[in-house]
Amino acid sequence: MKWKTIEYFPTLFHEFIWTEDEIRPLLEEVNAKKEAIKWKYLNEYAKDPEDRVDDYWTDHAGSVTLDEYNKLTEEICNYWKPHLDVHLIAYWTAIYAKKGYHETHQHNPHPYETVGPNMSSVLYLSDIGVTQFYAPDQLSGDPDIFIQSEVGKLVIFPAHILHRAPPHMHDDKERIIISANWRIQEAYHGGFWQARDEIIPMSASQREFHKKEKPFS
Repeated sequence: MKWKTIEYFPTLFHEFIWTEDEIRPLLEEVNAKKEAIKWKYLNEYAKDPEDRVDDYWTDHAGSVTLDEYNKLTEEICNYWKPHLDVHLIAYWTAIYAKKGYHETHQHNPHPYETVGPNMSSVLYLSDIGVTQFYAPDQLSGDPDIFIQSEVGKLVIFPAHILHRAPPHMHDDKERIIISANWRIQEAYHGGFWQARDEIIPMSASQREFHKKEKPFS
């Protein structure tokens, strides 16, 4: 008798990592605009104290412009050219003190949105705390994963994936992230398959299948 375990239907996450020197201008800009971000949460996003989460602030209601973040997203857009069109829909900053948290949620578009996101991302600007992601298939061997915060790491994931940010519980420290929604799609007919060949990693089983059959030339 032969026996083996095979993983099918993988979910692809994409990680972009910038060095300390590359990410420093953004860190300095966010630090300079931190109070403006907190002000927006208290005065625009959650005016009623009962709507607020302790030790948590975000400018989701109307993001503070971050010029250095826009420069980084341009690098991401250029990475997938010419095969995929990458459009940044929106971004916002979130700041978590000791007990701050963000409950389980996803970024899937509303059914009536004309152009909603199919991908989302989180950029870590501190080394504390984690993001917990839940597998679409809760019967799989790994129902969830934890991604550790790491300064300069940006993770892109499908917008429908459920995720949350639990409290980091560090005294006198703030966890800072920038979340975003994206629309990533083919730039031309068959562009996705070309991108898979050149820049999107495939599992061993996908690679074997691709050798045998290719929908587009």
